[in-house]
Amino acid sequence: MTQRRRKRIAVVQCAGRCRTKHGVLREELHGNCGRIAEEYPEGTPECRWGCLGGGSCAEVCRMGAVRISQYGTAEIDQSRCVGCGLCVKVCPRHLIRLTFPEYNIYPACVNEEPGAQTRKKCDTGCIACGICEKNCPVNAIKIEENHAVIDEEKCIACGMCAVKCPRGTIRDFNGIFTVREEQV
Repeated sequence: MTQRRRKRIAVVQCAGRCRTKHGVLREELHGNCGRIAEEYPEGTPECRWGCLGGGSCAEVCRMGAVRISQYGTAEIDQSRCVGCGLCVKVCPRHLIRLTFPEYNIYPACVNEEPGAQTRKKCDTGCIACGICEKNCPVNAIKIEENHAVIDEEKCIACGMCAVKCPRGTIRDFNGIFTVREEQV
């Protein structure tokens, strides 16, 4: 009997609101992400951990599932993603990862700076406040290196963390638990 391979999908761990906050236009950084990473080895001035917005991931996606948003950040159309992993391989910041669709809750920030610094730079960056960790009924969330990390094996996808997150950092790619407009 052959075991069927489970479908995986890509998620981007950056909401990209730092560029909007600092008035950086996407066109200013457009180009090959590898080249941008070489130009900014410590990250762009607005966020050293975030998406470079160059679109290399969108270029390699054969399914047209990746696009660069108005905020200059890669976004994945889950309905088109086949989980091939090409976007994961090409991201120099390692912000795109593959996950299983049932693990629909994820933190859209991997910034390791302290909360006060993050707050100055990005409207949706994780500030390590711990509200998500305190409200998780199954202890699936921990704050590590100043950002939320979700243990997918423990997570029951209840969405409590996404609802309680004061900055809208924790997302639900199924759209059940949506980010309130005042959070972005």
